Amino acid sequence: MVQLKRHLHVVVGGVVAGAFLALLLSGCARWAAVPLSPAGSPMSAYAARTVAAASKDASRLYVANWGFGSGGGIDIFLRDDPSKGPVDRIRDDVFTPDGIFVDAHDNLYVTNGHMSGRESVEVYAKGGHKPIRIYTGALCAFDVLAATDGTVYIADACGGPHTRGRVLVYPPGKTKPSRSFFPGGAPYCLTLDAKNNLYVGYNSEGSYASQVKRYRPGAKDGVNLLPPNTVYFDTSVAVDDQGALLVANSAGGVIDVFKGKDQPPSRVIKTGQAHPFMFAFDQREDRIYVSDSCFDGSVKPLSSSGCVARRGRPNTVVALDYASGKRLWTLRAPDWRPMGLAVTPTAPF
Repeated sequence: MVQLKRHLHVVVGGVVAGAFLALLLSGCARWAAVPLSPAGSPMSAYAARTVAAASKDASRLYVANWGFGSGGGIDIFLRDDPSKGPVDRIRDDVFTPDGIFVDAHDNLYVTNGHMSGRESVEVYAKGGHKPIRIYTGALCAFDVLAATDGTVYIADACGGPHTRGRVLVYPPGKTKPSRSFFPGGAPYCLTLDAKNNLYVGYNSEGSYASQVKRYRPGAKDGVNLLPPNTVYFDTSVAVDDQGALLVANSAGGVIDVFKGKDQPPSRVIKTGQAHPFMFAFDQREDRIYVSDSCFDGSVKPLSSSGCVARRGRPNTVVALDYASGKRLWTLRAPDWRPMGLAVTPTAPF
C-alpha cells in the first residue's frame, strides 16, 4: 500500500507557469536553446556540448528525470548556464530515478525507483556512464546519502515492519547493509550536518503528516524536530551552514526553514511551484535548486493533490536565491519529469 501511495504522490508533483524552455520537433521533446537573460543568444545542443568539453571543471547540475515512457535518466546541465540544455546524460542502469547524491569525490549515487522493479542504488564516477558500484538491500530506495567517512545511508520507504519503512546503513567500502533502523514512518529524504548528525524526513502512512528525526552518529534512536502537523508529505531536507533545517512542504508549495526544535518555521520560502519535490544547495549555499513534477496526459492526478496538470505547462526546476527567496531562473521541457537533484561542487555538511 505504501508503494502504491508513494507512486501516486510522486506522479502528481507540481506544475508552475512562466518558464523559458520548450520545443517540439517531429513529435519528440527537444530542449530549446533559450538564454536566461535577454542579452544572451541561442546556442545549439552541439555548441553547448563543445562549451562543456572546453570547460571540464565547470560546475554541474544533475537532474533525475523519469522521462515519459522511456525509463528516464540523469540529465546533466552547466550549473551557471542551464539554458543550453543537457550537456550530458546518463542512461545505463538508470530506471525511474528518485533521489540522487554527489559525494566529496564527485561520485554520483542514483536510486532506481521501486516501480522499475530494480532494488539497487548505482554509483557512477565523475564523467562516467557505467556503474562502478551497486548497493543492494533496499526494497524501494527513495534517497541516498554518502558521509565523508564513506558510510552510505539509503532511505527505504517501503521496507520494514508493517511497511513503515527503514533506513539502511552501509559501512565504508561495503555494498550490503550492516544494520537498519526505523524512524516511525516511511523515510523519503536524508541529510547530514557538520557534526555528522543524520536527519531523516519521514511521512506517516495514510495521513502523510511529516516529521524530521535527528540521529547522533551511530545511534538507532532519534529525536523528532518538527511541531506536529506542520509539514505535509516531506520529500527533501537540508541543513545550512548556520544549522537551520530546511524542509520541503507539499501543503503550501514552499520550503520551510526551522531554527529551533518544536518551533514553527522562522521563514517560509515560496518556490512558485505546486509541489516542490526535492531540492539541493550548491557549495556557496546562496542558491537552492528545486524540482517539481506533475504528470498529465495518460496519468490522472489525485483530486486531493492540488496538482493541476495541463498540457503546455511542463514540469520545472527552479533556482532560488536563498537569502531573498527570489527566483533566478526556471528550467522546463515537454514530457520532462524532474525528481531528485544534485549539484557540484556539493554543499559541505
